[in-house]
Amino acid sequence: MNDQFFYENNRFTILKKRIYTILLPVFFFSFCFIFYLVAKERALDLVNKITFISLCAGLAISYLFLIFKKNSFRNVELAVCFIGISVFLLRIYDSILFVLGKDNFVHIGTVSYWFSLVYILLFFTFRGKKALAISLIIYLLTLLPGTYHIFFSSQFSIDSLDTLVQFYIANIGNIVALYFFQKIIEVFLQAEVAQQSANTDYLTGLPNRRKMDKLLHEQICDAVNGGFPISISLFDVDYFKKVNDTYGHDIGDSVLIELANLLQKNVGPADFIGRWGGEEFLLISSNRNLSNMGELAESLRILISCHSFEKVGSLTCSFGSAELKKNEMAKDLLRRADEGLYVAKENGRNRVIGK
Repeated sequence: MNDQFFYENNRFTILKKRIYTILLPVFFFSFCFIFYLVAKERALDLVNKITFISLCAGLAISYLFLIFKKNSFRNVELAVCFIGISVFLLRIYDSILFVLGKDNFVHIGTVSYWFSLVYILLFFTFRGKKALAISLIIYLLTLLPGTYHIFFSSQFSIDSLDTLVQFYIANIGNIVALYFFQKIIEVFLQAEVAQQSANTDYLTGLPNRRKMDKLLHEQICDAVNGGFPISISLFDVDYFKKVNDTYGHDIGDSVLIELANLLQKNVGPADFIGRWGGEEFLLISSNRNLSNMGELAESLRILISCHSFEKVGSLTCSFGSAELKKNEMAKDLLRRADEGLYVAKENGRNRVIGK
């Protein structure tokens, strides 16, 4: 995992997409405005023209890809990284080789404001030692014009040396700090992945039995303390063994995945749906009595029976529903729902039975 170039954590990728969606247009309009002001006040030299045109065009194109090509985020990341590094190195070389020390000017210039962002961008895009190696390569490339200035430039002075030393120390400090900060992020990401794996069904992506059992106990406590009803429904796919025997287990797995996606799109925000085991699922609904749960289960039953599953066609499900009674525990509620499911099976399947 540590040898990978990029982060593969979905939630982290979603977060990065949101950040890019906000920052790309902000930087684009900012650089366009600065470009306009500078061009209005004086004639731009070649370096400034390349800088602003590259930034404005590159950011605009990257943003369009980000918005209209949803699967292009990795390419957008790399493009923004390449543009940022290229412009940064161009401005560093120009500032140190042609500006530093000239007419007693002993500062690197505005490019020094951006070196932190360039390295942050690198550690934001690449992982671990890969990000460190690329950052050190960029750092070594920035050392070249500084070395030339110290040993060969007629504009060298003690003040320009002081500027370069502080700039390079700040750079290396920034790189080291980001490397170890990234290690901290890695720990949190790995912990999140482990927790998600422990609570998520590997096949369907739904909460697994462990997670649903925990949710059921939490929802029961909330319902008892809040004085509102809570109901559940246990249901499974009718004749699922026949699907596996006829089409094979791979097709059976695809049916469960398709069913899980169908269910997720058709339950409310206060409903929890998870895989209880095999072809069996559990639905938990807060603020629903048995009658309301029966209506929800019936709507899902009709939805499933009308749906055409890829390669197997029509399938049905049987439901057993139950509402929490006074002084009842989770195991009692589950037992009654399971009894309802058994009755539904015994009475011809493809039906909802409340207990």
